[in-house]
Amino acid sequence: MSDEETLPTKGLSAIPRKTMVRAALTVMVSALLTGGLFSLFYIAVFNAPEPHELPIAVAGISATGLQEQSGNQYKLIEVSDQAAGLAQLNRHDVYGVIELDGAHRRVVLSYTSVDGSSVLAYMQPLAAGIARSAGMTLKVRNTTPEVAANATPGRSVFFAVFGTALTGFVLSQALSSLAKKLRLSLRARLGIMLLVSVIAGLFVALLLDPWYGIAPGTFWSALPMLALLCMSAVVTGTALLEAVGPLGQVITAVLFITLGNATATGILPMPFLSPSYQVVSRILPTGNVVRAVLSSAYFEGTGQFLGYLVPLIWVTVGALALVGLDRRHRADSRG
Repeated sequence: MSDEETLPTKGLSAIPRKTMVRAALTVMVSALLTGGLFSLFYIAVFNAPEPHELPIAVAGISATGLQEQSGNQYKLIEVSDQAAGLAQLNRHDVYGVIELDGAHRRVVLSYTSVDGSSVLAYMQPLAAGIARSAGMTLKVRNTTPEVAANATPGRSVFFAVFGTALTGFVLSQALSSLAKKLRLSLRARLGIMLLVSVIAGLFVALLLDPWYGIAPGTFWSALPMLALLCMSAVVTGTALLEAVGPLGQVITAVLFITLGNATATGILPMPFLSPSYQVVSRILPTGNVVRAVLSSAYFEGTGQFLGYLVPLIWVTVGALALVGLDRRHRADSRG
C-alpha cells in the first residue's frame, strides 16, 4: 500500500495513510514533550535550590563589608534600626531582619514563618556568623507566631492556584472537542468558560479563607484573581488549540501546568529561582496570583495589583485571538 493510498474506516470516509501517521506521531510527541518538560522544569527549580540575592535588612551593622563576605546569595540592605527593617519585612520587601543589639549583647534575627523553613535555613547561618564574630548570642524571632512553622501557607496557596489553573487547562481541551460536535458559537463557548471560571474561583477562594483559613481575609480579593487565572488558562488553551492544533495542548500545558507552577513561588520564594525563571514567573499569571493572595493575607497587599493585571492581560489577548480565529473560520466556510 503506497503513502497515497487510503485506509477504510467503519462509518467514516477513507483516511489517507499519511494523515493517520502524522496524527499518531503528533500525539506521541505531544505526550513525550509534556511529560519530559514537566520533569525538566521541576527538577531544575527544586533540585538543591539556592537563593539569588535574598534581600535581608541589617541594622547596627555595615552592610558593605558584610556583603563582600556573604557573596551573591544575599542582598543586604542597611536600615537605620530594627523598626525600619520590620516595616520592610511586613511589606515583604525583605525576607528577614538582622539587628546587632549591643545593649543586650545579642544578634536578633527576625523572620516570618509564612515563608516556610527554607528561607530561615539560609538566613540563620549568616546571623549566627555575625553573632560569633561579635561575641554575642543569637536570638531568632518569628514575627508571625500565629502561623505555625509547619503550616506553610505558601505551599497551600500554591496547590490551590495549581488546581485553578488545571481546571482551565482541562476545560480548554474538553470544550474544544465538545464545541466541534455541538457546533457551539464563540459566544456560547466564552459563556461556558466564564461560568466555570467564576465557579472555580469561588470554590478555591472559599477553601483559602473561611474554610481552612490559609489566607485569612482574602475571600473577596482572591475570588476575582482566581477566576481570571482559570479564564486565562482556558481562553489561551482554546486559542492555541484552534491556531496550531494538538501542539497547542503542549504549549498550554507547558505555560500553565509546568512552567507556571514550577515558578509559582508558593513553595520557594522568588529569590530561590534563577534570574531567567524569575522573568518567567513575572510574565505568567500563576505566580502573580500566588504572590498576590499571600501578600493580601500577610504582607499589606504589596503587589496585589499584579494578581489582577497579569491574568487579565492573558484573558484579553486570548479572547482577541479567539475572535480573530472565529472570523477567519467563518470567512473560510463562506468562501
